[in-house]
Amino acid sequence: RIGTSTVSLEKGAGGSYVYESRSNPIKLVSWLYKENLHETSKGTLAGTGVRPDSYQNLRSGGKELKEKLEFYWQAMTVSNHVEDDHWEMDIPAGTLDKLASQLAMMLALRDGETDIAFNIADDGKLREYRFRVVGQETLTLPAGTFETVKITKLRDNKKRETFIWYAPALNYLPVRIWQREKDNAEYLSELESFSESLRAVK
Repeated sequence: RIGTSTVSLEKGAGGSYVYESRSNPIKLVSWLYKENLHETSKGTLAGTGVRPDSYQNLRSGGKELKEKLEFYWQAMTVSNHVEDDHWEMDIPAGTLDKLASQLAMMLALRDGETDIAFNIADDGKLREYRFRVVGQETLTLPAGTFETVKITKLRDNKKRETFIWYAPALNYLPVRIWQREKDNAEYLSELESFSESLRAVK
């Protein structure tokens, strides 16, 4: 065990949202894994999906990083600030930040999609992330037992693998993430607790 992550979603007037993710190492390994991560995506949740207006990524405790994206939908551009560097690029409709793509995935699975692709503004580039539903599994986790939809991230580099399990009963919250890196290191994240407000209304 190397750390914990907490995600939260707050919805406001007019479909606005604030989605946050915080990751911190546990004390026993903080001498090795020092970085604290704090991501925030702000935007609008509407019938057409997720539309981010801003994204911020703060990394502290180790190699410091401050990154901020601002989306300008009338001009169809995104402004990227990383430390002292600044640049802009054109974006197509539906472009997301990395964090907002998690919300978009939950909505896509809710709508029954099985082959899913997102354009994501990341590190000054427009990247296409592709996913596919590969099955269904029953998982017993620290947070309970859930029926899940299993997806994989489609990659050109076959040495890296990612599988994510989403629970329909929790409005398609991801409850397990498994990843293998190019050096064969494996990482596993599992849901420990959740807000009862996440339970889907039948």
